[in-house]
Parts: sequence; structure tokens; C-alpha cells
Amino acid sequence: MTTEIALDDLDRAILDALTEDARRSWADLAAETGVSAPTIRDRVLRLMDSGVIEGFSARLSPAALGYALQAIVRFRPLPGKRHVLEQQIADIPQIVQCDKITGEDAFVARLLLRDIAELDPLLDRFARSATTNTSIVKTTLVAHRPPPLS
Repeated sequence: MTTEIALDDLDRAILDALTEDARRSWADLAAETGVSAPTIRDRVLRLMDSGVIEGFSARLSPAALGYALQAIVRFRPLPGKRHVLEQQIADIPQIVQCDKITGEDAFVARLLLRDIAELDPLLDRFARSATTNTSIVKTTLVAHRPPPLS
């Protein structure tokens, strides 16, 4: 069980601004929120120390890197193959997200493909450890977004 961190209005304003553009300077954040840059720095460090901010990263465009298609794959492990399947999933760099879920399927993964011809050879790697059910992503209605702050 995790402990919920109490956020005040300044914390929320800082988090809103950083989720919009994490490269903002302390001075820019200070000007936007009406407090000093040292106060912003201290608040951001506190939010990091408490685990509210887990890190900062660059968002890469799969399309710009040549990945024209995305697929969602549900994996149902064959008897006794769950741990083998977990390792296989972790070893495939085209799988950019995977969740362990409840129900008959054990995992749901998002994978990137340069073209549809890559799909079958990639899925064939799992033939001895799982059955799969695959859907091609047409559009993404909601990309990864931060949790609501209120």
C-alpha cells in the first residue's frame, strides 16, 4: 500500500507546468507561479524525494523513428510457461509497454512495428510459451497522461 502525498495549490501548479514541459527553468516556473526560484527548486526536490515525481525523460516519436504501426498483444501463457513468457516479453525491444493483468490473459503489451511484415516473426517467438491475441492500433485517443491532480 502506498501513502498518498498531500499536494497544495503550488505543488499542483508546478506539476501541471512540468507535465506540459519538463525542461522549464526554475525562473520560468517561479514567474508562472508567483514564487521565488529557490522555492520552486525546493518544492520540485521535495516532490522528487516523496516519489510524486518519478523522473524526467524525453518523449520519442515512434513514427519519426520508422515505426509506422503499433499493436496491442494479449498473452495467455501455456501451462508452466509464465516465467519464460515474462522473460521473453522483457527481452523484445519492440515491446514498449507491458502490463500484468487479471483474467485469462496474463499480460497486455504494446509493440512497435516498422511494417506489418514484422508482426508474424515477432509473435512466432512466443509460440512455445503462450497464445496471443493481437489488435493493430488505428489511432491513440489518449496518450500517456499524468494522473488527475485534484
